[in-house]
Amino acid sequence: MTRLITERLEMRLCQPSDFDALYDLVSDFDVVRMTSSWPHPADPDLTRERCQPFDAAQGMVGVVLLDDTLIGSMGLAQKPDEDPHLGYMFARPYWGNGYATEMCHALIDHCWATYDWPMICADAFADNPASVHVLEKLGFEELDSSTGHSVARGESSLLQRFQLLRPQS
Repeated sequence: MTRLITERLEMRLCQPSDFDALYDLVSDFDVVRMTSSWPHPADPDLTRERCQPFDAAQGMVGVVLLDDTLIGSMGLAQKPDEDPHLGYMFARPYWGNGYATEMCHALIDHCWATYDWPMICADAFADNPASVHVLEKLGFEELDSSTGHSVARGESSLLQRFQLLRPQS
């Protein structure tokens, strides 16, 4: 099983034993309102489904650990007929510590080495300046804005779209 290790963090595939910790994470409205697909209140069946290991042929999706404590979830994957997409969420007590930037760097490096993707896309709701800042620190360029739906919010909101081109060797 692929594991990514940074100075402070570890990322690995999600597994059924992560259910309780992941369910706690996605039960926080302030966390999931910044995502497109997680509902609020949290859905135990969806959480259980997402605790299954992800198909490595499509990318890497998993949980982020700090000292064996699940503090977030992150993924970089390509759905059929779509560009590869980066997404992440972290529990509120861990916001503002650089964890998203640190693990995203490792995940992006892993994916550049593993897949032949020409670019990676990412989105951030306009009312989430912290996520926009993470993407900018990672070198993503803003493309434009559009409207994106958040299941947790139950509405569409302004969404900023970004891309990161594969580095030239």
